[in-house]
Amino acid sequence: MKQHRVAQDCTDLGPGCSVEDTIYGYKPNLGASAFFVAMFAILAIAQLGLGFKKRTYFYSIAIAFGCIGEAIGYGGRIIMHSNPYDDLGFTMQISCLIFAPAFVAAGIYLTLKHLVLAFGQERSRIQARWYTWIFITCDFISLLLQAIGGGMAGGAGDDEDVRDLGTNLMIAGIVWQVATLIAFASLVIDYVIRTRFAWEAVDPEAKALLAQKKFKGFIWAVIIAFVTVFLRCVYRIAEMVGGWANPIMRDEISFIIMEGV
Repeated sequence: MKQHRVAQDCTDLGPGCSVEDTIYGYKPNLGASAFFVAMFAILAIAQLGLGFKKRTYFYSIAIAFGCIGEAIGYGGRIIMHSNPYDDLGFTMQISCLIFAPAFVAAGIYLTLKHLVLAFGQERSRIQARWYTWIFITCDFISLLLQAIGGGMAGGAGDDEDVRDLGTNLMIAGIVWQVATLIAFASLVIDYVIRTRFAWEAVDPEAKALLAQKKFKGFIWAVIIAFVTVFLRCVYRIAEMVGGWANPIMRDEISFIIMEGV
């Protein structure tokens, strides 16, 4: 994939240091970035409030951390709107926007344990308690790789070797996250099918729970969150494997749609 020439010694816009010669090739849209900062900040506060009200502490904190990471990342893009060469803004957005969805994924993983406990553990391939340990551990590995890689890439400056190493770590982390998501989806689908064929054996309270509109809404919200996180990861892999300043990375519209929306 063709890469654009990037100015290595520039610290601000000026003669010989144009917007086109930055890694992204554009000034991040101020309106879009400000909107996402506000939206994710509000969602983080709301999630924490609901979590303490409903006593779903771990789940709510995981989702809130994801929202906070997104807000910080888009804050970095606001800084880059003023100066596309700003190192702090670049580090904030590349690090936080890369690993923030891993926290959202952690929240999604937590739901399977409770669904299995509610609808019957005997139809699950593994014991319910192991879902949390297995998938949160996998998510932590993904988060660690992405965070370290993002920090290295963002703070590499002109050192291309360090930046490339950081990029490879980020890609490895995202690929690991995709593999984890696929394994999770496979177990969910397997459990749903097995439960559907043994529906008469399901506890009446669980059946009543499934009939509630709030519960159905929650399930659909989790499904939508899973799909969007998965698609975002696939987009990020395509964006990163082409190298810095490749055409996908320099397309802000696709970034806003796949990363933000």
